[in-house]
Amino acid sequence: MAIRTYRTRLSLRLALVVAAALWGGVLVLLAGLPGAQASSVLSAAAFLGFFLAFSAHHGRLAIVARPDGLVFRSFFREVPVRWEEIVKVDVHTGLAGTLYAVLTRRGQVQFSSLLARHRELFALLLERAGLARS
Repeated sequence: MAIRTYRTRLSLRLALVVAAALWGGVLVLLAGLPGAQASSVLSAAAFLGFFLAFSAHHGRLAIVARPDGLVFRSFFREVPVRWEEIVKVDVHTGLAGTLYAVLTRRGQVQFSSLLARHRELFALLLERAGLARS
């Protein structure tokens, strides 16, 4: 099995970077405007911070499928999971998309339909962990 990396959809990552750049521009314009209220500048800074944080989060978010298991990678942690440690995968669908909760012997990790090729990853999970589709 070749190593595969599943990342957040490129369109979402690009949209977050563009939004951060837009709010950075708004912040610079407001900061240089003589009559700008402090609350407006703080609001622009808050939006910039929000989009920078989510851009960094989704830029780092990935699941790497290797011959021996998966590595769930987020902004703050990296969790290796061997195929035989996967006990169950719960799928929850809703208005915001699909959430896949992967129960392992070491705890739960999850991913969502924001990942490109998430259905392919789900099928690979079931196949390699020897689980049945419910």
